[in-house]
Amino acid sequence: MDRAALHAEWEAWRTSRDSLYASEDTPVMESLRETFTGLEYFPYDSTLAIPASLQPALQTDTLYLGTSTGEPRAMVASGVLVFRAEGRPMRLTAYLPLGETNPNLFVPFRDQTTGVETYGGGRYMDLTPEADGSVALDFNRAYHPTCVVNPSFSCPIPPPQNTLDLAVTAGERFPEASGDA
Repeated sequence: MDRAALHAEWEAWRTSRDSLYASEDTPVMESLRETFTGLEYFPYDSTLAIPASLQPALQTDTLYLGTSTGEPRAMVASGVLVFRAEGRPMRLTAYLPLGETNPNLFVPFRDQTTGVETYGGGRYMDLTPEADGSVALDFNRAYHPTCVVNPSFSCPIPPPQNTLDLAVTAGERFPEASGDA
């Protein structure tokens, strides 16, 4: 897909996210609604839309990710996304929530922006693998978990192996002036 099409898809994704947070059904907790000014994003960066391959998971046992509220969340490792960023090989484990039939992969991750420009608990991506095992890994669609705006939500915490040694300056971010929400 060409860069203009990727950018247009990102704009549509962003509009959808913004609409959800501005809607009557917003996940933003009541006490924050008056001061919540909407989601913030890094500028679109086409270099952070990276092709990846999905290698099957070696173990598909149930595992438990920690969450923001303390109770573990059952997941199954679906595979490992293998890609290159900044000229280096990288890997992220992709998960499926236990019992879900949705074909989308859940990819929680941390990077060098975590806790500085983005939420300290990490960010997420939802990805759809192609039949050939390729995945469009578009960090521009990285989003904060809902617990950022409402701590009653239980949000999975990325496991240590999903910490990237690079600054992913794409996707949702904190407002520049606020630091940490």
